[in-house]
Amino acid sequence: MMERSNDVSRKINLLRQYMLDKKKNAVLIRRTDNFAWITSGARSYVSITNFFGAAFVIVTSDRSYVLTKNMESKRLKNEELEELTDNFEIVEIPWFEDIEKSTINFLSGKDFVDDSENEFSNFLSHSRVELSEYEISNYKNLGFKSTEALERSMKKIDRNMTEIEVKALVEYELTKAGLDVLLVLVYGDKSRLLYRHNLPRNLKIGNKCIVSICAKEKGLVASVTRTVEFEKDVEFEKQHRINAVIDTQILEELSKTYSLSEMFSKIKEIYRKNGYPEEWKLHHQGGITGYNSREFISTPYSNVNIKNNMAFAWNPTITGTKFEDTYLKTENGIIPLTFIANSNWPVLNLEINGNQYQKADVLFLS
Repeated sequence: MMERSNDVSRKINLLRQYMLDKKKNAVLIRRTDNFAWITSGARSYVSITNFFGAAFVIVTSDRSYVLTKNMESKRLKNEELEELTDNFEIVEIPWFEDIEKSTINFLSGKDFVDDSENEFSNFLSHSRVELSEYEISNYKNLGFKSTEALERSMKKIDRNMTEIEVKALVEYELTKAGLDVLLVLVYGDKSRLLYRHNLPRNLKIGNKCIVSICAKEKGLVASVTRTVEFEKDVEFEKQHRINAVIDTQILEELSKTYSLSEMFSKIKEIYRKNGYPEEWKLHHQGGITGYNSREFISTPYSNVNIKNNMAFAWNPTITGTKFEDTYLKTENGIIPLTFIANSNWPVLNLEINGNQYQKADVLFLS
């Protein structure tokens, strides 16, 4: 398997080719998602909400640097960049100095481009989604850990819990697994019929609960949704399974390598054929994932080509139910990243065009 340092070297060479093409002396990376990409997994943020991190990467024609304040450098060197001593030289800035000004001074005399500029930002966005062997391995680990933690937490849910209490339970298990929690949406009996994105409220969940998460590790993000019920509801289960069928049919179209805009047209038709022609209008349907929960969303205007070794998270919803998993598109087919075949979560077996799929069903909790 490719080592991390080799993966980073590949990306640095990609940036140097970009510099050569654009006649630039250097590139500057400040955004946390781009920092995670160029370092193949390092965290430059202190607060998870940071858009620009506490460390920047500068790549020139012959050197690569990580610029950071002295109060961050030891942690970065020991915990985030420990395998990359041959890839980056760490440049310390006193904590009381402005990192932006210090960076500009460091780049004095160089014609550089930074990742807030549209053309370079677009280049990085497309580069981030074409995953390497090293990144795919990380994604598989993340998918397993995030799914296992979510399912473990949901088996502990009680119908008398509030949505906020469920959120706390899920966040605990995800954090215990070593993951950064980006999102936990909880839909109780009332909320699932009201909101497509329900921020948990101090409201008892009742007889049904849907939980959606986005969890991060080594820069990559996995999206998963699971559903439980405390009283058997045949109509609810049936609708959940239609969501699963829609998700599966989307994967079938994905394997035919459309652009995201073409996928959008296919998704609308899939909803229509399943008897819900208007539901796609009420929520985005997902798209390409990676170093953000959605790098590119499928819309009529998404001029993004679908390639192998890209990760996808679709989220077909019908009012009251939702389905969501993360997948990898490969030359040998679609690989689920957030489905654990040997777990004791109930499985829905589907066959479409002769292809076999396993999907998470509704878990009944007595």
